[in-house]
This record gives sequence, structure tokens and C-alpha cells, in this order.
Amino acid sequence: ADAEVALTQAQGLSPETARAEVAAMQSMAAGADTADEGLGAKLAELTGSPQNRKALTIGVGLVLFQQLSGQPSVLYYANRIFESAGLGFQAAVGVGVFKLIMTLVSVRLVEDPRWGRRPLLLYGTAGMTLSLFALSALFALGGAAGPSQGLVIACVVAFVGCYQVGFGPVTWLILSEVFPLKIRSAAVSVGTLANFGSNFLVALLFDLERANLGEGLLFGQFALIALAAVAFINAQVPETRGLTLEEIEAQIMGDAEADAESQS
Repeated sequence: ADAEVALTQAQGLSPETARAEVAAMQSMAAGADTADEGLGAKLAELTGSPQNRKALTIGVGLVLFQQLSGQPSVLYYANRIFESAGLGFQAAVGVGVFKLIMTLVSVRLVEDPRWGRRPLLLYGTAGMTLSLFALSALFALGGAAGPSQGLVIACVVAFVGCYQVGFGPVTWLILSEVFPLKIRSAAVSVGTLANFGSNFLVALLFDLERANLGEGLLFGQFALIALAAVAFINAQVPETRGLTLEEIEAQIMGDAEADAESQS
């Protein structure tokens, strides 16, 4: 009864629709994985059907592109610039406030019928791509004097804003929606592991690549990865706004079957 009331108040559903939604959730939960399943069985189930593999591709692909497009490195490099300009603390506070504001913008738009998850991801990642290409060009054409710090900071701020509107919050929202309930806990764990692993890899290699490639090629590399992320989102990631978990599962299952037919 409490669940029905919550759905009625949160989503504006009629009592009959809310009752049907709760019944569907209970049916799905009845088939969810149990605590005594072994790790091997859970991992096997993650790839045991085209639908699960499709969902895993979407979830892990998003978290990998989220980090491999350079987010930790861009912020790390920006902090160096702020510190050299004597603005370390003020800039850190300013960037934090700006990230919060852009995240609130994303929260407002993510359920807006004119926007939703997929458009925010596409536009946000496209903006990140342009910002990274601009950073690459600034460093490549900066000459001996180097690029303008003001322009570099503007590109970094644009990158951060686009990341916080799209990849930052929306990736985790989609990650919580695309997996069937039976594999969700294991799948989200795999996605989280991929996220932290790729974040560590990018942070570990940043200084090495910067020393060997230079900033121009380094940010150009991140820009190409972000461009690949745009293509991935456009090809693989469905719109989940306004859909129930059952409808999302059905949509992903249909996409997986279509992919299988196109490959046969």
C-alpha cells in the first residue's frame, strides 16, 4: 500500500496503474538473483542472453567513455593553471559551485519531455568534444609563449559544464535503469569497477603522455575519444525517460534482437 501511494504521489499515476506497477515490480523481484549465488554464476548470467549483453555494453561503455574522454585529467590540469595564477582556493570553490549549478540544470532537464537522458548525453558529450578540440588547438598553435591562460580556462569551464549536464549525472542514472533486476546488482558492480579502473588509468598515464606527446596531442586524443563517445551514444543508448523498468527491458530486448538479425 505504501509503495502504491508513493508511486501515485511521485509520478501522478492513478491508483489502478500504481497497483499494476507494484505487482510488476514484485513479480520481477521474485525472480531476482539470490544471495547464495556464486560469483561465477552471476558473471555468467551477465552475458548469458543478448538482452543482458546489450545492457552490459550500454552500461560499461558509458562509464568507460565517461572517464577515458579525459575528465579527471582536464580538471587536474586546470588546477595546475589556477595554482600558477594564484587562484587555487578561489578557483576550486568556483569550479565546485559551477559543477553543482550545472548538475542541477541536468536534474531539471532529465525528466523534461523536450530533453531526457539521451539528448543530454549527446549534447553534453558533443560540447565536451568541441572543448577538447579547442584545447588541443590552443596548445598546438600557442607557440613558444604558450596558449592564453584565459582561453584555456574558458575551454576547461565549458568542458566541465558539458560534462556535468551529460556524462556526470546521466551515466549513473542510465546505469541504474538499463539492467534487468535479476542482474542489476552484479552489473552495476561491474560498471563501477570499470569506472574506477579507467579513472585510475587516465590519471596514471596523464603526466607520461603529456611529457611524450605534448598537450596538443594529448587533448586531441581525448577529443577523438569523446567524438567516439558521441557515436556510441547515438548508436547504442536508448531514451529511458518516462519508461517503466519493464518497458526499458522490452526496448533493450528488441534492440538486441534487431542487432542479432542484422549480424546474421
